[in-house]
Order: sequence, then C-alpha cells, then structure tokens
Amino acid sequence: MRFERARRMLQAASPFVPNAQVAAVCGYYDQAHLNRDFQELAGCTPTTWLAEELPSFQDDAAVGV
Repeated sequence: MRFERARRMLQAASPFVPNAQVAAVCGYYDQAHLNRDFQELAGCTPTTWLAEELPSFQDDAAVGV
C-alpha cells in the first residue's frame, strides 16, 4: 500500500517533488528505504522507473514528433 502511494505520488508530481520528500510523506524511514522497496517491487529505482514510465520531451524531439 505504501509503495503504491509512493508510485502514484512520483508519477503525478515528478520531477518537482524530491524522492526524499515522497519517502517521508508515504511513511518510509528514509529515501534509501523507498529505493529498496522500489527495487524489490518494481525491479528498479524510482528514478529509473520514472524515466521509463514518463515520456520525455527530448524523446519526442529525437523522433521528430
């Protein structure tokens, strides 16, 4: 439940909210705790997950969109 809340918060607020703040709001002991949970449940860190989950404007420019 805590992981899902953090995931949704990161998806909605990123890149404007630091991962450490997301960790604190969602009840993690610290950012490392959030990172370990992400690694275990999503298979990657929050930063990597966001890079894969959210499209980048640079990605669109690279393909001519």
